[in-house]
Amino acid sequence: MYGNCYTFNGKNNSNLWMSSMPGIKNGLSLTLRTEQNDFIPLLSTVTGARVMVHGQDEPAFMDDGGFNLRPGVETSISMRKEALDRLGGNYGDCTKNGSDVPVENLYLSKYTQQVCIRSCFQENMIKECGCAYIFYPLPKNAEFCDYRKHNSWGYCYYKLQDAFSSDRLGCFTKCRKPCSVTSYELSAVYSRWPSVTSQDWIFQMLSRQNNYTINNKRNGVAKLNIFFKELKYKTNSESPSVTTVTLLSNLGSQWSLWFGSSVLSVVEMAELIFDLLVITFLMLLRRFRSRYWSPGRGGRGAQEVASTPASSLPSHYCPRSTSPSPPPPGPATFPALTAPPPAYATLGPCPSPSSLVRTDYSAYTLEEP
Repeated sequence: MYGNCYTFNGKNNSNLWMSSMPGIKNGLSLTLRTEQNDFIPLLSTVTGARVMVHGQDEPAFMDDGGFNLRPGVETSISMRKEALDRLGGNYGDCTKNGSDVPVENLYLSKYTQQVCIRSCFQENMIKECGCAYIFYPLPKNAEFCDYRKHNSWGYCYYKLQDAFSSDRLGCFTKCRKPCSVTSYELSAVYSRWPSVTSQDWIFQMLSRQNNYTINNKRNGVAKLNIFFKELKYKTNSESPSVTTVTLLSNLGSQWSLWFGSSVLSVVEMAELIFDLLVITFLMLLRRFRSRYWSPGRGGRGAQEVASTPASSLPSHYCPRSTSPSPPPPGPATFPALTAPPPAYATLGPCPSPSSLVRTDYSAYTLEEP
């Protein structure tokens, strides 16, 4: 459709041209012949040339990124390299080299989204129509469409093209964006070429160099200048908006704003809570030990022993002497009603009779008649 195609400084070139300085004098300058007499009116209704700037490891898709050159005009294009690095994984849906995309790369070049989309269309073309589209690379064990072998491939192609445009084939869903993209920002300037005073001399020199006779002078040639605007490139990188450090910083700021505290205050509060827990644990442990592990169990144990009947005393209980002791001289006294003492004697050997007398005597008190 576009005639002859030339690639300057491509990947397969043995000697790559390099530019060490910016400016129009340090770039690429081309003089193009449009050859209007060779154009086929049914395929193209415009005249001139089409140019595209792309990476060395990427194929040229003229329909997507190219621009036209007008005959009789000098077009000067300044460019600047730009790089885009996307985050994959949990931050975005992109692929690094296309190995995880379920579409075979038919161009044998660097993965791009357009390469994947055209490869996907070619696979569906072979599957549905039985032949390959002539403008796309030919896969293995396939052949290009030919009316002598495939009578209805044209109808199949337009039907498949309609399904492709509406994404019923799923190519736009399967072909994800690459994580690293290199592009060129272009700025074009146009001027009349050649000028009125210099056109005779320029056309004469062109005819001598190429043995070419220009019948319609200005409508048969165009000039193109491509150069770097500046020897530096721009990189756009994606980064997480909220990281772990940013999250902790935001939490600390909100805490300080609403509660008026700092890290030192939080540490002191944590220390206070820890001290309260330790003190509470120690108090509970002390109460548990005094209730279940102490030998006497306090007043509660004494009341239990005092209220125990004599028949239920242990066999080691030592009874007191039954012989009456002479009362002391004086008015008659009556014994006071008191509870029997605890049976502490059961814990050891029986005391002597003299101690029993003293104990019985201390159980009586003098009262006035």
